[in-house]
Amino acid sequence: MSENVGKKIKQLGLTNKLFEGFFGLEQEEHRVTADGRISRYPYPTKFGSRKNHPYLQSDFTDSMLELITEPTKGGREAVKNLKMLQQIVNAQLHDDERIWPLSMPPKLEEDDEEFIHQDFHRDWYQDYRDYLEQKYGAKYEIIAGSHVNFSVNDTLLYQLYQADNGENFESVADLRNHMYFKLSQYFVLYRWFFTYLYGASPITENPLEHLPADLEFPVRSLRNSSLGYANRENETITYDSLTEQTAQLKQFVADGTFYSTQEFYGPVRLKGMTHDDDIDEMLEEGVTYLEFRSFDLDPFSRSGVSDDTLDMLELLMGYCLVSGVPTDIKEQLRHAADKNEEVALQNPLEQPEWLVEEANQLLDNLAAFVEEYDAPKKYSFAIEIARKRVRNPALTISGQLLARIEDDSLEAFGLKIANDRYQKLHALELPLEVISKEYSVVAQELIKAAILLGIRVKLFNGIKLTHGSHHEWFENHPRLEFPNGARDYLLKMFPEIKE
Repeated sequence: MSENVGKKIKQLGLTNKLFEGFFGLEQEEHRVTADGRISRYPYPTKFGSRKNHPYLQSDFTDSMLELITEPTKGGREAVKNLKMLQQIVNAQLHDDERIWPLSMPPKLEEDDEEFIHQDFHRDWYQDYRDYLEQKYGAKYEIIAGSHVNFSVNDTLLYQLYQADNGENFESVADLRNHMYFKLSQYFVLYRWFFTYLYGASPITENPLEHLPADLEFPVRSLRNSSLGYANRENETITYDSLTEQTAQLKQFVADGTFYSTQEFYGPVRLKGMTHDDDIDEMLEEGVTYLEFRSFDLDPFSRSGVSDDTLDMLELLMGYCLVSGVPTDIKEQLRHAADKNEEVALQNPLEQPEWLVEEANQLLDNLAAFVEEYDAPKKYSFAIEIARKRVRNPALTISGQLLARIEDDSLEAFGLKIANDRYQKLHALELPLEVISKEYSVVAQELIKAAILLGIRVKLFNGIKLTHGSHHEWFENHPRLEFPNGARDYLLKMFPEIKE
């Protein structure tokens, strides 16, 4: 079936499901002071315990936030949820605190590096964190980005499995594993395309170890090159086949090359509902989503990732789902790695000779796919944006950043963006501006309080709140009342939460 997926999807009347995938975002962001230094303020106490908070976390340091959105249908809803979290976070910042909008961290002074070393208060991750700092160095570990989680519509996959009738796949888990790994291979094949369009780390504010002496800045995306946020050159995990990748990961963990499978910094990772390190259990139950790790923070998008970026990703996933795997996949993957390296380390206003032709061919294929499968218009819009950027590299994100570099630094630009966003978010009058058209003010207060307390929030025909096995459901009604405030109300309703 794998070579005739598109035909089968049409026969089953499932073409619309190709464009109903689910997205979740994991956004890494640095808290900095208004002068561009790493913030010394403690992790905000209002954010609750990080041991199991579903939305508000920290990363390599307590000043490096990680915002995690609830999975939603469509990338645009995920961006909307991210903006909601960002408004909540912004309200908890000190008057002289800001959110740094770039993937490459601000300039570090000597005492900043010592502070980063000490600024970690998640004891349950301390050993892993110490290992990463020793192996890769803090300057690499604090490079930030957007991790995009994506899953194909579950109904689509299940009905494809039923239609297969055991001919190619023994179980729905087998089909999931096959399909998701194929999608991961295709993303790696076209990673250069995403690096070209959305790369946004042209310089580094801090000297990094292991950079070649002849490397010329600015580049298109230092983070997405082998010199950026990547495993060591001799510790590469391949995408040649699922069997080979699984064996490589197991071997690297077994012999101590990797601390765990979480140390795999590839451009895309297979994810399941089970513990991350149990690869066999994940494959037995079936891969449930992909984690894309190749997106720099977009400083020109308020949320750090744009709608059209996620539209392009979902469009490519749909196109790849109905396409067969190339017979020479191993060779193509090798070439794709070289292409991505060339694009990532090139001046943002330049293009490799091959890029225009291959990018336009891909965009033509995507446009034909949009027409054949009657895809929503937003995907055509994403294609047009990409075409303009292929014609003119100055329109790419890194191309636009070049004009903002002053004295080999983006500090002034980064602080301007950070200050503007801080002021705009503080000026918002409603508790959660992005959902104000759908939810009453009192409902927004309830949702905001739940998020801060670490209660899971699902918004669909009302408000479903979950903490562990405890569920509560509310209608979105303007007559909801919380005399002592929504936070106190929720603490009484969820007594298991300990502040």
